[in-house]
Parts: sequence; C-alpha cells; structure tokens
Amino acid sequence: MESFIKLFHSSVADCWDNKAISQFHVKELNYSEFAKEIAVLQDMWSAAGLQRGDKISINAKSGVNWMTVFMASVTGGYVSVQLFNGFTPADTQKLVSHSDSRILYTEKAIFSAMDFESMPELLAAIDVESGDLLASRNGFEAVYNNRYAAFDAKYPQGYGKSDFQDRVANAPQIGMDDMCAIMYTSGSTGNPKGVMLNVRNFSANVKLVSEKLPMRRGENHFSVLPYAHIFGLTVDGVTSLSVGMHLCILGRLPLPSTLKEAFLELRPAVFFAVPLILSKFVDYVLGDVLKDEENKAKLDNYEENPEFCDELRQMVMDAMGGRLEAFATGGAAIPPDVESMLAFKLKTPFITGYGMTETAPVISLGPVGNYKAKSCGMVYKDYIDVKVNSPMPHTIPGEVLVKGDIVFMGYYKNPEATKEVLSADGWLRTGDVGVIDEDNILFLSGRCKNMILGTNGQNIFPEEIEVVLNSLPYVAESIVVMRNNAIHAIIVPNGNAVEEAGFDAQTVNAVMKENINYLNSQIPKYSAVNTFELRFEAFAKTPKGSIKRFMYA
Repeated sequence: MESFIKLFHSSVADCWDNKAISQFHVKELNYSEFAKEIAVLQDMWSAAGLQRGDKISINAKSGVNWMTVFMASVTGGYVSVQLFNGFTPADTQKLVSHSDSRILYTEKAIFSAMDFESMPELLAAIDVESGDLLASRNGFEAVYNNRYAAFDAKYPQGYGKSDFQDRVANAPQIGMDDMCAIMYTSGSTGNPKGVMLNVRNFSANVKLVSEKLPMRRGENHFSVLPYAHIFGLTVDGVTSLSVGMHLCILGRLPLPSTLKEAFLELRPAVFFAVPLILSKFVDYVLGDVLKDEENKAKLDNYEENPEFCDELRQMVMDAMGGRLEAFATGGAAIPPDVESMLAFKLKTPFITGYGMTETAPVISLGPVGNYKAKSCGMVYKDYIDVKVNSPMPHTIPGEVLVKGDIVFMGYYKNPEATKEVLSADGWLRTGDVGVIDEDNILFLSGRCKNMILGTNGQNIFPEEIEVVLNSLPYVAESIVVMRNNAIHAIIVPNGNAVEEAGFDAQTVNAVMKENINYLNSQIPKYSAVNTFELRFEAFAKTPKGSIKRFMYA
C-alpha cells in the first residue's frame, strides 16, 4: 500500500499545470500554485521554530485555504488538528490547549471571543481566509510578514517542478505509522475526544475509495461536505488530491439550485453527500412532477411504469451533470422513501457507506449496481477485518468490531477512553449493532448505548423506529426512549408545514396520533410506540448534528 503523501507528491509532479483545487467561482489554484502555497507555509512554520510532530489547529469553514493548511501540515511532518467551526469559542480554546497546538488557523469572529493569553503554548492565531495575523508572540509576526519574501529569495528563479521534486527528495521521510491528524469529535455525552490518525489510516482509505469508485486523475471532483468531519476530509479532500483530480469546493450552503449550477458546470463522476442534501436535491428536481397525483401513482407502481421511471431517472441524472457513475451517502440513515426511489424505482447509481472518525472513516461502501435495501455497503475482506459479536452474525445483531489499517491510534491524552474501545490485539468496538449477510453486506440496527430492552426481553433499536417516524407527514425530527416501562416518542413537528396547512395545536396532535398508528403498523409489535409527546423546538445537538439523547432519556 502506497502512502497517501507519496501519492499526492506524485500527483503534484504529474499534474503540475492542471487544476488542483478551487472554491466554486471564487478561487482556483493549479497543482504548481498549490505546491508553492504549501511550501511557503512549511518554510514559515520551520522559521518560526516548529518541529516535526508539532500540532497546527484548523477551526474554520471549509475552503481552499483550509485544505492548503491541512495538506501543508500532513505532508510536512506536522499534525493537523481539526476543530469543527461549530464548536463554541470556549470549547475551541480548551481544545487548542488540550491538543498542544502551536498555531491556530481560524476565523476572526471565533477568535474575538477567545483569550490568547490563556493559551501560552500558542505562537499565533491566523484568519484562514484573509491571512490576517490575529495574535502572536515570540517574534512570530516578523517571520509571518516575511514569508513570501523569504520564499522568493530561496527560489529566485521561481518555484519550478524540479525545485518541488528536490524538496520532496531531500525532506525527512514520513512513516506510515506517524500520526498526522487529530480529529476532535463530540458524541452525545461527555467531552469531545481527540481521535489520533496516522498516515496508514488515511492511505488505506484512499486506496479503497479510489479503487472502488470512479475517481480519476484530471477529472473534476465536486465537494460539499465539511472537512472538520472525517467523511468529507478523506473521501472528498484527501482522496481526490492524492489521485490528481481537480477538487472543487462549494464553499457555501448546498442549496439545490446552487448544487445544480455546479453539477452542470463540473459534471463529476462521483458525488458524496449526507442524506439530507441528497433528499432535498431530488425533491427540487422531481418535486413539481410528483405533485401530480397521477404521476405519484405511476411512481408507486414503478414496476408497471418503466418508461415513466426512466424519464424521472434521466431528469435526476441530467441535473447532476449527466456523467455521474455513483453518488454515495453516509453519516445518517437515508429516508426510506428516498432510498426506495433512488435505488429501486429509478435505478440510479446510488450507494451507501458506513464509517466513523476512528476508522478515517470507511468501514463499508457500495458497491454500485448491487444495492440492498437498508444496507450500509459492502465490507471488503481484503481491506479490513470486520466481525459481528453474535452467535449468528448473518441473522442475529451484535456489536460490529473492526480491525486493520484503518483503525486509529487512540484518543489523544486519554488512555482510559482508548481502552474502552480498542482491545490489546487491535479490535475496535464501534458501538454499532448490526449483521453481515453472506455477500458481506453490512446492515446496522442502531447504537449499543441507545438500545432499549423491551418488556419481553427483546432488543429494540430506537433508530429503526425513528427513521420511519421521521418520514411521516408533518414530522421534522424525533427520538424514541423508554419512559415508565413504555416506549415513548418525542416528536418535533415540521413548523413550516404545519403553518402552511393552517393546523391548530389540536389538529397537530390528531395528525401525530394517526402517524403513531401508522408507524406501529409498519414495525414489529414488540417495538410499538405506546405514548408520545410534542416538542416545539429542535433537539439539542452535538457539533456533528447528532441529537443529545441523554438530555431526553
């Protein structure tokens, strides 16, 4: 297996004059320009006294400069620390200190609420977009202001391909087991944990994603996912640049109209998105057609209306640029109606994947053309060891355990938490429960810690109930918990839909009763919802968007 850093360096040399990275209609760099910006940063950090292994934090919106800082860090032997820009300034300050970061790339609005003096190990804070130096100490300002002049003096004839190749050849080697990133995540309980990832973790993911999906050198790759989360960072950012593609970052809200404009211009072959983005885009493209009751009926009876379904399929594919060979979703359950439409009624190249930050992230993926309902993709045995802790792993759910090159190094400065999930012989406890069928397709039921033990001893996974409930009329989101020995649903109505319908509180309650009755007809009797309540404000969520269940249990 080749190091992703070596793959990236080869791509830079081979694609020197090709487009490397851009922000849609804002900024664009070819590979030679990208390489220079990376080298300028590395030389500046070295001049400021940073050593290999030092930590450089990024706490900002995704963009060209974000990815430049990340690639400069990991290819220079530093450790890139990813902090979600949804963290509060207080949390960001705490994590900058916890990670022992020397430099922070952030946003002015975030840093203005932080106390630089309370972070004594930090040399500087820099606005990632404008490049403004927000605060510094120990002579960093002079080094920073002189960074381009010093680089030009070092390369008076300009920074050419041969200079880049010499620089790479003479740089200290970065080993496969060297830590290159710390991803701070936040679960539903407790404080965020710093997931330590090494070069091997990223390299294994790059190998799998680039081999199983149509990510080809020189083509456009359209990216909408945030890089502070491992899904977007690895599959969109690191993989596309390692392969030698043109990475185009949307850099703004993924509104359906904006997505369509970018799709038509970039015409990508593969696209990654969370279910919500994909669902809204499909509704944008097909919504007007499916408002007609006759058309809805045709789609419902899709096996008898293949030509109509072909027309709808073509509408979706054309709106996504006309060249798409695969679009993948992960990070949350896909709504059943969207899954059914894309995978079975329209037969689009829709696939799902499953992973976690601790595996950088891919555990299962695809394959294209062989989708199974409610699946989370295929486990590739030549890539990773996966087992289900169950006497009958094909049929009886058990905790999913993972081992291989993708498994993380542990939690930064938190050996106790590491021991809870990582065995001495390298098996990672994912905390997710599921089965693997005879074709190595993974199906998840839910989280171990969320599991409800029914009154008859049956294991009940609330996520399976919620995905159905959330698809019903006038439901925005929900959670299912055990209350007083009964299964209880907490439902947040869709405020906009309720207002448009002109419903009063009594009518909303009646509609939700109908929803619960329908829900119970669709799920096993042992998991039937007994009671429910309405909540008229959104649930509290983690920075990754997961509901903080412990607040409502």
